[in-house]
Amino acid sequence: MVNHRIGFLPLLLLSTVAAAQNVVPGEVTFITSQHVYVKFERTDGIAVKDTLELVKDGVAAPCLVVSSLSSTSCVCTIVAGCKFEKGDHVQTRTLHPVEAKPAGIRQGRRAPPKPAGEDTLGSRGERIRGRLSAATYSTMPSSRENDHRTMYRFSLDADNISNSKFSAETYLNYRKLYPANLDKHPQRTEFFNVYNLAVSYAPDSNTTLALGRKINNSASSLGAIDGLQAERRFGALFAGAIAGFRPDIYTYGFNADLLEYGAYLGAQVNSVAVNSRSTVGLMQQTNNGMVDRRYAYLQHSSTFNGNLNIFSSGELDLYSTLGNGVRLTNFFISSRYRFSRKVDVFASYDSRRRVVYFETFRNDVEILLDDDDARQGARFRLNVRPTKTLGLGVAYSRRFQADGANASDNIAGFLNFNMDPDGVGRWTVQANRNTSNYVRSDVVSFRHTRTLIPRHLSMSLYYRLVEYVYANRTDGSSLAARASQRYYGADLQLILARTLTFTVLGEMSTIAEERNYRCNMSLTKRFDSKKRK
Repeated sequence: MVNHRIGFLPLLLLSTVAAAQNVVPGEVTFITSQHVYVKFERTDGIAVKDTLELVKDGVAAPCLVVSSLSSTSCVCTIVAGCKFEKGDHVQTRTLHPVEAKPAGIRQGRRAPPKPAGEDTLGSRGERIRGRLSAATYSTMPSSRENDHRTMYRFSLDADNISNSKFSAETYLNYRKLYPANLDKHPQRTEFFNVYNLAVSYAPDSNTTLALGRKINNSASSLGAIDGLQAERRFGALFAGAIAGFRPDIYTYGFNADLLEYGAYLGAQVNSVAVNSRSTVGLMQQTNNGMVDRRYAYLQHSSTFNGNLNIFSSGELDLYSTLGNGVRLTNFFISSRYRFSRKVDVFASYDSRRRVVYFETFRNDVEILLDDDDARQGARFRLNVRPTKTLGLGVAYSRRFQADGANASDNIAGFLNFNMDPDGVGRWTVQANRNTSNYVRSDVVSFRHTRTLIPRHLSMSLYYRLVEYVYANRTDGSSLAARASQRYYGADLQLILARTLTFTVLGEMSTIAEERNYRCNMSLTKRFDSKKRK
């Protein structure tokens, strides 16, 4: 069975190979509810129904289909699942020969076309986008000590800094705890995490080099990598290499003992009917110079006719000191199909085994491999929107493993009434039942959201009822134990300026005789150099 999986990988890769094409860059200049307008230096060689790619972080993804065009711009429809902002970088590939104009017709003065691979990034201009937020979280229970936290987050994407070939990105998080009795219960109270911090260099439109902590979009299951990453496109094919370190498994900080390196190959197809991207790679991870883990990974995403989206990833562990051979450690596949604008369905399946790092956990390897049952899960969701103001849906998920332990079933449903145009706001009703080996929980919630001051102030009120039924009791009673919890809450969102938002939430929850209170506040500042201040 494993050999079939390994043999399938190159076949999947070969199935997505297409002919090499010339890159033509463009920029999003205007967005409506149905169309995106893209500006090019010229549209020679572009035709109606061609596919355009959105370029972010050096990765191109098919996201637009040309519906009409002029000499310098295109009007496009959006492929399902893609999101755009004004100033985003777009590219296409010159598939159609340019017809020669008859003699005697005077042509306007135009710059000569740039050959494939020549620098086009710097001409797109600098764009800096970011978000800075500060938040407080406070809980005040009636029977326990108060708990307070502050959280600061900062994210930044700087493309083509000073119109150069350099870009940068980061996501930082700082958390501070204020425990009630720190002297009696000493603990760590400050946490600073760097989830993303990298500088990239694109010498031409087909090459990207990145240095720092970064998740590779061509292999997202690898997680963050501290080091150097390189990727080069060859028409529809691409190849990449990775050399760096894994973040520390306990602190998520830098750890020079956890060296890892690998390489990958991939292919991408862009057409009117099919857009797909596949990656196959090998990775070796070490600990103090000794092999910790060696595995192959696969990632694939496809869109068919803008209605069917498929994503899958898998990992095959190839290294074992105990002769266990190849293990399918992780496998995930999800699919979404849009029958129409009113009906769509989603389904997914995952199977995960515990990853064994043979040097990190060398004293516990036998125990870990002995408990090698796959944790599996399946999910299904159906959304229906019969009218513009009514939406409803149902969802089901199941978690299970081979020995029957840790099984759970979850079924949920929701009903939305969006009546904002009539001034009565939005109403949402949700219901959820979760059943596990030891407890069943039933949740019913109601939420009402409406605008108080257009473009400045909105409010939500909510109520949630939770009922727990426990399967076993420690007092010897044959009756199932029951508990009931209720939540009453409200939140306000105040738009202080176009890019500055303040939110506050207040909540009271009751269980038995307890009265617990919660208050959260946050201030968020967004900025974008391409947008009007």
